[in-house]
Amino acid sequence: YGDHRDLHKEYRRQRQMCIRDRVGPYKFRLGILPGSPKIGNLHLSVLVQAAESDDVIQDGQIVVHATGPEPGITAGPVQAKNTPLNPQLFDADINLTALGSWVMTVETISNLGESSLVVPLQVTKADGLNLLVVIIFVVTILALATFWWSQKKQRKQSARR
Repeated sequence: YGDHRDLHKEYRRQRQMCIRDRVGPYKFRLGILPGSPKIGNLHLSVLVQAAESDDVIQDGQIVVHATGPEPGITAGPVQAKNTPLNPQLFDADINLTALGSWVMTVETISNLGESSLVVPLQVTKADGLNLLVVIIFVVTILALATFWWSQKKQRKQSARR
C-alpha cells in the first residue's frame, strides 16, 4: 500500500490533479496531468480498487470519453491500459479540443460489475509548459527504453559465454 502513497505524492509534485471517489462497487483514484486541464493532450492514470475489500482491480476494462462544451464536441472513447510492470495502474491519453466545461466519464467493467466515474473539467488555453512536459516525458521514455535494451543485450552476451 505504501507504493500508492508514493505515487500520490508524485502526482502532487507534478501538479497533477488527483481525484478520489467511490462509485458503485469501486473506489477510484484518478490522476490527471496537467492538473489544470488545457487544450490538447490530457494524461490519465487510474487506480481502481474494490470498494469493500480495497483489492486492486488489475484485470478490468477501463474506457474514457469526454463531452465538450458545445454539442458534437467529444473526445474518445479511449481504452486505458495497464502493463505487466505496473498492472494496478491504467493509463490513457485523451485529446481535448475546445475551451470550456467538459464532462469526462471513466467507465469501468470487471467481475464486480459496471460503474462510471463522472468528472467535470474546466479546460483552459494551453501554455508553453505543456510542450516542455511532453519533451521531458519523451526523453524519459527513450532513456528507459535504451537502458532496457542495453540490459537485454548484456544478458544475451552473458548467456553465450
